[in-house]
Amino acid sequence: MNQIRLIAFDLDGTLLKDNKELTPRTLDALKKASKAGIYLVPTTGRLYDGVPEEIRTLPFIRYVIGANGAQVYDAWEKKTIRRAEMNRDEILQFFHAAEHASAIVGCYKGGKAYMGREDMEKMEAYSPGQVLFRMMRRIYLPVEDLKTYLLESGETVQKLMLFFADLEERRQVLEEMKASLLELSLSSSAINNIEVNAKEANKGAALRFLREYLNIEREATAAFGDGSNDITMLLEAGTGFAMENACLEAKEAADRIALSNEQEGVAHMINEILRGR
Repeated sequence: MNQIRLIAFDLDGTLLKDNKELTPRTLDALKKASKAGIYLVPTTGRLYDGVPEEIRTLPFIRYVIGANGAQVYDAWEKKTIRRAEMNRDEILQFFHAAEHASAIVGCYKGGKAYMGREDMEKMEAYSPGQVLFRMMRRIYLPVEDLKTYLLESGETVQKLMLFFADLEERRQVLEEMKASLLELSLSSSAINNIEVNAKEANKGAALRFLREYLNIEREATAAFGDGSNDITMLLEAGTGFAMENACLEAKEAADRIALSNEQEGVAHMINEILRGR
């Protein structure tokens, strides 16, 4: 790992502690890596504006992979350099597959988050904990009816999400969607959600684009993640690190297992990478 030039890292459950804290030790490790000339790339299911300000405004954070890879954003130039979004037909496929699910539906479009008013009112019951609930309340904008709004807008969509109160139903719906939405990318970033993106909107494809854009060899990249939406990134990186708290599928995709997010596993491994240089 002594030639690492780019490190991509998920946020929730990976870089951040469960309470969404960026610890001083982790911040220090990021600063040291930046001084060593390594690109540091938040790679998240969140929108760019949903990345915590303390991370988004770090002077060395130039590129951000957002919405599970639907967007690669250049924060210095303030422009999107890659997008992979769902078209009208794919939006209709999603709503058809989800029509009988007892879930609330969220959407990322044009760098903003939207949700129907009725679902907004039920949000707390469909949020796995107060931390996520507060974050969702902060970022989502209400529309009268989400499906109608999206179809009438005529615009492409970065990501569609289902949030469940019943985890067994979530499991069943996920299996059904995997069988029916073959041309879309399905993943999860929370225990109770299903995330649907365009086929090329995944973290691995976005990481591959960015390293080629920067002329960096695959072997010179590392990635950290914990969820199923991180699997493609862990496989694409030269060295993929799954957190100790990661789902089984992410651990199976990884080259190495890092300490958990609560134990500041990213900081520990970045320091190991830097010692190897």
